[in-house]
Amino acid sequence: MKDWKVKGTLLVDYVRMIRRNKEKDWNKYLTPEDWAIINERILPSLWYPYETYRRTGWAAFHLIAGGNSNLVHEWGKISIAILTKGPYKSIVNDADPMLALDRFVMMRRQFFSFAAMEFEKAGEKHAKVRFAGAPDDPIMEAFNAQMTGAFEKMVEITGGKNPKVSFKATVKEGNTNTEFDIEWE
Repeated sequence: MKDWKVKGTLLVDYVRMIRRNKEKDWNKYLTPEDWAIINERILPSLWYPYETYRRTGWAAFHLIAGGNSNLVHEWGKISIAILTKGPYKSIVNDADPMLALDRFVMMRRQFFSFAAMEFEKAGEKHAKVRFAGAPDDPIMEAFNAQMTGAFEKMVEITGGKNPKVSFKATVKEGNTNTEFDIEWE
């Protein structure tokens, strides 16, 4: 994980949250190295340390969402709705949840310097998405909640009904990946 990087596109929302909420005790979660990055202009196309991204996300989970996974789940829905109306609207151009999920995974791969996500079609209205993560990383709870919301909203936006997203394998269970099992009608 030491050499893992993420594009500024992923980091910029967390940095905005931190900058807008200066009264919070961010130092409990962030290092001096993180602050050096946060206090600079974040450029979407530049690479930043994954560890800074992870810590800013963990801090936002606690200090903005109050450790509430349900709020993070809803944020996942909101953020994917915004993303697919803006710069990444091509993800949901067609009324096809399977294609949208595949496009989303391909797009997300561009934002990580490591093999972050894999997509698998598991049936006509059934897909699996795997994300690489450290087995003991507590941030995965927040990430899983956010991605569950995002996948549900993406299926709905593209015409799928009653999306169900569950975990078939998680890093908490000692596996090397989190696997999202996504089904819809």
